[in-house]
Amino acid sequence: MGTPQELINLLECEANAFKLYLATLSENDWMHPSACDGWTVAHVVAHVAGQDFSLRIRRGLSGDTTPPPGSPDPVDHDEDQFAQAIFERAFSTVDTLGKNLLNEFSARLEDSIEVFKSVCSTQWDTLCYWPPGPEKIETMLEMRISELTMHAWDVRSELESDYHLSPASVQVLCDTVPRAIRRSFRPDPEIKSPIRYRFNLVDFAGNIQDVVVTAEGAYLEEGLTESSSPCFNCSAESYVLIMYGRLKTDDALSLGLLKCEQGHEFAIEFGNRFIGG
Repeated sequence: MGTPQELINLLECEANAFKLYLATLSENDWMHPSACDGWTVAHVVAHVAGQDFSLRIRRGLSGDTTPPPGSPDPVDHDEDQFAQAIFERAFSTVDTLGKNLLNEFSARLEDSIEVFKSVCSTQWDTLCYWPPGPEKIETMLEMRISELTMHAWDVRSELESDYHLSPASVQVLCDTVPRAIRRSFRPDPEIKSPIRYRFNLVDFAGNIQDVVVTAEGAYLEEGLTESSSPCFNCSAESYVLIMYGRLKTDDALSLGLLKCEQGHEFAIEFGNRFIGG
């Protein structure tokens, strides 16, 4: 993870690149299916436009971490209902904004960048409202980058066969994988002891990540200790695409983007436990 200023610079760079790209799309392109099941390009852009980071951060800076009007209380958070609400809201946002979607998307991004630029060095640990529970402003900056860059991939990878995430965005996405994992696995009482899936990111020197799946859910550990756990080998980009639910395990295996020391069946077992980020 970089400094807040480096992260703001990255957010601004990725935002400008995506806005310029969207401005080149035809009307048919906006209706093209995205990499998100059930969403077109327009739905993806509507989803990103509808993420109100600015309001939540401004409220947090004033000491208010309560839900804004119309937002759910974290004590009532349910991951499946949360995901369904996000999915449905994209459709209503497209209907509401219509041809003004790109302008609203650009304005929301620009506003969030300006809010992050206004944060003082002593305020980055300030907590702000977030539906699953309060988050620090610095964490929300990482979240804004990861949401933007992953959804840019959802759009561009379907329209450009050779599109790749930028190395800087991959680093931020790696840093936010723990959040994706929380949403990717559900409690399974049949798991009697933790199952460890070790990922060796071949293009990130020394970067070994362990996904630990338990009866209660899953969490991420840095692979700092020796382990006899079977190891997956892949690039950092493939790793985040898998963890964010964009690349299925069996597809990654067949494309040669993922290799498993324990064999195909073990890799498929991992994939079957995975719901998606």
